[in-house]
Amino acid sequence: MNNITHSKAVPTSDYRRIATGGAFQLGLLAAFVTACIWASWLVSVKMGAQSMLTTFDLALMRYGVPALVLMPFLYRARHRMLVVPKWTLFGIVLGAGVPFFFLSSAGMKYAPVSHAGLLIPGMFPLFVTAIAVVVFKEPLSRPRLMGLLAILTGVSALFLLSFWSLDGEVWKGDLYFIGASFCWAVFTISLRVAGLPPLAATGLLGLVSTTLLLVLLATGLVTSGMGAVSMGELAGQFFVQAVLVGLCTGFSYGYAINSLGAERTAAMGALTPVMASLLAIPLLHESIGIAAAVGLCFVCVGVVFASGIVKSSR
Repeated sequence: MNNITHSKAVPTSDYRRIATGGAFQLGLLAAFVTACIWASWLVSVKMGAQSMLTTFDLALMRYGVPALVLMPFLYRARHRMLVVPKWTLFGIVLGAGVPFFFLSSAGMKYAPVSHAGLLIPGMFPLFVTAIAVVVFKEPLSRPRLMGLLAILTGVSALFLLSFWSLDGEVWKGDLYFIGASFCWAVFTISLRVAGLPPLAATGLLGLVSTTLLLVLLATGLVTSGMGAVSMGELAGQFFVQAVLVGLCTGFSYGYAINSLGAERTAAMGALTPVMASLLAIPLLHESIGIAAAVGLCFVCVGVVFASGIVKSSR
């Protein structure tokens, strides 16, 4: 980005250079894989909210394993972290850390997974672009603007449809999801500016988050329910939280950001609500109406334009 730069980061003027050929295609693949894992994570968190597992249990799986496995990568990058602006490190560990996880989990208690798939990954491309344009004076091309408007149209349609069809305290869950989406946007921008190796950044995120979780447990502010669930359920949650989200996306998301840039990666992430809605049909018995399908189509079209696929194919 023009002003969102650091000695280790790649400015926006270099997007065309790095986002061409094999690098661009691999970046798109990494972003797509990340979106698939996010969708499975949303369903997993919803299932966890309906079980005896607590938010602490899920968060400990999510951050504890990466903290241990990625410690060597974090140690090797310790000198690079010393020259990274402190606000970017703060944005990384809080934007995708415990605050983000607890906001997402709290929202699941009030709203269905379709809301989470819509608002968390669907809104954060708009937050990322707003931060880049307003704060860092990032230029906005016409194709990307068209794509973001399409995403906003699809998100708005799905939100209004879901809001009108449900009652109770669903709006509370929606507010939690919007807060989580903003946190993730801060993380995305901070990760891009820091320019740290993806696995080192994931290791830092896991270490700080795990430390905070253990402090919360020691003070009695959180509790664990692992002893009250079956081994099968525990193994399934561990695979999604620790292996897929904790380890795999630590590399895929960081690679996508370094290859495509923050805005394009965020736009590709808007595919998550489509995948999450499809997964919710067999796993959570949620249905998708015609109007919701039209809204999801708007999101897909927006992703195509906002991610820069059309521009690069020329």
